[in-house]
Amino acid sequence: MDSSPMLELNNISKSFPGVKALKNVSFTLHSNEIIGLAGENGAGKSTLIKILGGVHQPDEGTIELDGRKVRIADTHSGISLGISIIYQELSLVPELSVAENLYLGAVPNKSGAIDYDELYKNSKRILETLGLNVSPKTRVGGLSISVQQLVEIGKALARDAKILVMDEPTSSLGREDAERLFVTMKSLKDKGYGIIFISHRLEELFSVTDRITVLRDGEVVETRATSDWTTDSLVFAMVNRKIDQFYPKRQIAIGDKVISVENIENKLIRNVSFSVRAGEIVGIAGLVGSGRTEVLKTIYGVYKVRKGRIELNGVTCKIDSPQTALARGIAMVPENRKAESLILEGTVKENIVLSVLRKISRFFLINRTSINKIADRAVRYFEIRTPSRNQKVMRLSGGNQQKIVFARIAEIEPKILLLDEPTRGIDIGSKVDIYNKIMDFAEKGTAIILVSSDLTEILGLSDRVLVMKEGTMVAEMDIKDAESKKIMDYATGGK
Repeated sequence: MDSSPMLELNNISKSFPGVKALKNVSFTLHSNEIIGLAGENGAGKSTLIKILGGVHQPDEGTIELDGRKVRIADTHSGISLGISIIYQELSLVPELSVAENLYLGAVPNKSGAIDYDELYKNSKRILETLGLNVSPKTRVGGLSISVQQLVEIGKALARDAKILVMDEPTSSLGREDAERLFVTMKSLKDKGYGIIFISHRLEELFSVTDRITVLRDGEVVETRATSDWTTDSLVFAMVNRKIDQFYPKRQIAIGDKVISVENIENKLIRNVSFSVRAGEIVGIAGLVGSGRTEVLKTIYGVYKVRKGRIELNGVTCKIDSPQTALARGIAMVPENRKAESLILEGTVKENIVLSVLRKISRFFLINRTSINKIADRAVRYFEIRTPSRNQKVMRLSGGNQQKIVFARIAEIEPKILLLDEPTRGIDIGSKVDIYNKIMDFAEKGTAIILVSSDLTEILGLSDRVLVMKEGTMVAEMDIKDAESKKIMDYATGGK
């Protein structure tokens, strides 16, 4: 690491009406370094990177690049100064080629026409830097999400960025794809780039960073070398709460069998059998692609059962669509809330009451008083941070969006709740809130099936753990016998 920093923030402060978003924030970034930025939603991370990207101007403080004070007046200034912000939402044009996306808005030309020879030559150099064995002529829309994420990074390199700010880049990636991204990040670090990495996944911060800076309530709590942090100390710095307070597991009386899955099969899973009782939480673990999600979607009627049967309260039921599942008291929180659960352009109240509109309407007339009461009650109970029930969902944080998904499900009072990665991409504080609400569901007698890539989440919430591998169930264990190594042994075929 160089002795002098390539980027230095000195006492940066920023206020918005009624909110002090940043208070005297200082930190440095060196070349050949990846620094992690950790903190809950609302800690100030987004405001800070928007200042670096020229979206906001600081009220106080200075920014220095290579020892020289600079003013990042707008997004173009940030790019020209060599700072590139890579947001979690990709900004690629699917119908264009890799090369055209890399140099979008800055395509080399000769005599007024695109110089394709130069375009492809430059693009090939960037792809080699990224370690990507992809033709520059390939259409971006045909690439996997993980490769698209690397192309997004390539856009920054094409603009000669030396500082990369990566905001939750793994939010839509599985574990293997995330590992591929980390290899690329480390390679870029070795080539002299400086990277600011933001992630809610603590294991990622420990895996890829050299130092971690923690923000809480707009202030820097502490910066340490990554090796000097532990999970406990990092969590405590972020939320002022010990990690053993995270999983609010309660002693809940387990009732009668609610759902029984017997030897179900389709083109995605085979010979899967298990049951769940009222008030019980059964976790399903396994690698990405093991069939975990497919089990939930089969129970929910997205995928058809070709063999075997599903029994609800001892009666065999045909569930051939999500509508049938809902009618039988089965609700699901899917992995991708933005694509499958929310109307992002809709308001908080519209999203909350979506599943009960028929119940609160009469002769096609919607009772607006009922809608407002339901929404206000849900906002209070689920502690949804929103200016009002009329706020558009797209303007809320991931944690608050997920709470809205749970709020809508709570209104239908499900007997069986299917949870697919229920806390993916949300901050630690919101996770604890959601864990408590999951326990509330269980306490009311709901049978819960939980799929999660986070083994500590599975172990912290479940009564039993099932393990999937290659579309079939390979293990079942009581929580007192379950541990991470044993689960991974089964998931990878080690046992």
